[in-house]
Amino acid sequence: MTTAILPDYLLSMFIVFCRVGGCLMTMPGFSSPRLTLNIRIFLALAVSLAMSPMLMPFVYPVISTASHSTILLTVATEVLIGGLIGFFGRAFFGALQMMAGAMANASSFNMPSMTVEEYEQLPPMASLVTLTATAMLFISGAHADVFVAVAETYTVAPVGEGFAAQAAFEQYVGKLSAAMYLCLRITAPFMVYGIIINLSLGLTNRLMPQMPVYFVGLPAIVCGGLFLLWMTITEMVSLFFEGLGNWLSLV
Repeated sequence: MTTAILPDYLLSMFIVFCRVGGCLMTMPGFSSPRLTLNIRIFLALAVSLAMSPMLMPFVYPVISTASHSTILLTVATEVLIGGLIGFFGRAFFGALQMMAGAMANASSFNMPSMTVEEYEQLPPMASLVTLTATAMLFISGAHADVFVAVAETYTVAPVGEGFAAQAAFEQYVGKLSAAMYLCLRITAPFMVYGIIINLSLGLTNRLMPQMPVYFVGLPAIVCGGLFLLWMTITEMVSLFFEGLGNWLSLV
C-alpha cells in the first residue's frame, strides 16, 4: 500500500515545487541573474521540500484522484500562480527602480552604471537605493514572509481550481498602482528638490546671463542630492518595506 501511494506523494511534492519555483523564478532577489541557475534550482527544491509536509493536505487529495490531463493542467496553473506572486513583488521593486532613476535625474546624479538585480544600466544613486532595498529584503527576514505568503495562497487559490486570469490581472493592476503610489511618496522630496533647484538656476541664468550656470550649479545640485539621500534613505527603505509587508500580509 505504501508503494502504491508513493508516486502520488512525489507528484504532490512536484506540484508544490511548481508554485514555489514559479514564485522564486520571478521574485526580486531570488531571480537575480547574478545567482547561478544551480543555486536557484536547489533553493526552490529546498523550500519545496520544507513546505511540502505542511501543504500536503491541500495538494494530495486533489492529485491522488486527478486524471493525467488534469495533472498537466494543474502543473501549468501552479506555475502561473507562483509566477504571478513573484510578479507582485517585482511590481514594488520595479516601481522603486523607476522612481529611483527619476530621483537621480532630479539630483543630476545620472551617470549610467551596472545594477545588481538586472543587466540594464541605472544611475549610481538609483543602483544604491535598489541594492539597499534588495539587501534589506534578506536582512530584515522579509524573504521568509514571502514563503509564508506562498503557503497562505493555497487557501485563496486552491490546487485544481484553475487560473482566474481576470482576477489575476485586476490584482496585478492594483498592486502595481499601490507600488507606484508608494514609491512616488518616498521619492517626493527629490522631485520637489529638483523643481526648486532648477527654477533657482533658471532664474539665476536670467539675471546673470554671462555666468556659466551649469558648471557652477551642477556640483551644488549633486552635493545637495547626496545630502538629501543621506537624510532620507532610512525613512525611504522603512516606508518601502512597510508597504511591501502590507502586500505580503494580504497575498
